[in-house]
Amino acid sequence: MASELFIGSSLPDCLPDEPQRKRLPALALVFALPMRALALLLLAVLSVMAAPLYLLGSAIWGRPPNVARLPQVVRYLAWTWTVRPPSPGLPTLRRCWLTLSIVRKVLVIPLWGSAWLLDEALYGRALDATPVTAPLIEISAGRSGSTQIARYLEDDPQLAAPGLLQYLFPYLWLWRLVPKTLGRILTAEKVRRKVESILAPEFVQRHEMDPFRTDSFEGVLLLTHLNGLSFFLGPEVMSQEIHFSRIASHNQALWEEDFIELTDRIGRKTLLDAGPGPDGPRRFFFKGHFLLAGPALERRYPDARFLTMIREPASRLRSCINFLRVNPMDPALGPVPWPWLSRIVVDIEREYCLIEKEWFSREGGARRCVVRFSEYRVDLEAAMRKVYSECLDVEVLPPHVPRVHTPRKRTEYLVDRSLENLGIDSEGLSEELADYIEWCRPRHE
Repeated sequence: MASELFIGSSLPDCLPDEPQRKRLPALALVFALPMRALALLLLAVLSVMAAPLYLLGSAIWGRPPNVARLPQVVRYLAWTWTVRPPSPGLPTLRRCWLTLSIVRKVLVIPLWGSAWLLDEALYGRALDATPVTAPLIEISAGRSGSTQIARYLEDDPQLAAPGLLQYLFPYLWLWRLVPKTLGRILTAEKVRRKVESILAPEFVQRHEMDPFRTDSFEGVLLLTHLNGLSFFLGPEVMSQEIHFSRIASHNQALWEEDFIELTDRIGRKTLLDAGPGPDGPRRFFFKGHFLLAGPALERRYPDARFLTMIREPASRLRSCINFLRVNPMDPALGPVPWPWLSRIVVDIEREYCLIEKEWFSREGGARRCVVRFSEYRVDLEAAMRKVYSECLDVEVLPPHVPRVHTPRKRTEYLVDRSLENLGIDSEGLSEELADYIEWCRPRHE
């Protein structure tokens, strides 16, 4: 059922000043589908070759958490051919393309799984002996300023935070091999420039994509499993698969088992690879928007420190929808339709706000720290002092921590629709989330 806060029945696909990035035409898909099928046949050969090693490793060390489960594969195949999303719908050719995308996820299971299990063979004992003690876990809503504060924190020598490439390729043997081989030719700066060159300008404007710095940690789960494909299956599927504060029953094992195991193992790999800090063992630090996994993370790490950045929802919601629209997902399928994004994001974010306020206001359990964007923006030093005191037990702010923000350009976006142009009732949103908005305001007011 459509949200009562989404009041736009249809939204123009492109406004006059926006860059036009459309879905691949049907005729182009007709020619692209056979080429993709041929590429998958070649991938299938590699998959068959890796399958014995994968099955043997799984029998010894258990199923890797970075590959899709069979029930999810079956569910997505069924959705691909049965869902009837609203306009512009899901034409048959695009259903075929999505089917091949799912098949590709299946074919890489022996490859990605074997890469994961190789770490267990090489470093399993060392990883088991590397504890994740009192990790710092930043869980914030999307577009809240969470990435910027994470970049400040990851520079602390006593914290160990994996970069985006390490999320996407969570293999310790690869982390250690690349600098001695390919890394001698491709410097970090060359990789950064290459990544930025292949991304659309409107996306680069909204996200500082640095493959060697920390980013939203749940991305590894959305990409290695199938959840990322839900953006093309319509709002009803999206509401189940990318809801970051509530777990659908069929996704319980994904978030409470796979995500936790993935997190713990990547944490141990990061700590083992980084070694001790100047003042002793480091703490694992990572960030993202995975509030739905908060209870499971708290059970795994009762000594964890949970940090959130809270921000007034209207500006955050507007930024989130525009960001998702320009996010480079699948060029063949094109950007997610505006009405889908507006309808589902406003519903998800409304519920997220209520659950976030309740969860971070709890007494007892793991330590929780709330930073208000309104205060952080005008007094960085005070905000960082609060984080270091409550999360890291450091009362005197270390000299390397910035006291003022680095200037950042946050205007003149190529794609920047207002809530009105997104079909969202801003007044209704403010009324429904009045308590949350009050929570976000500076405490001295």
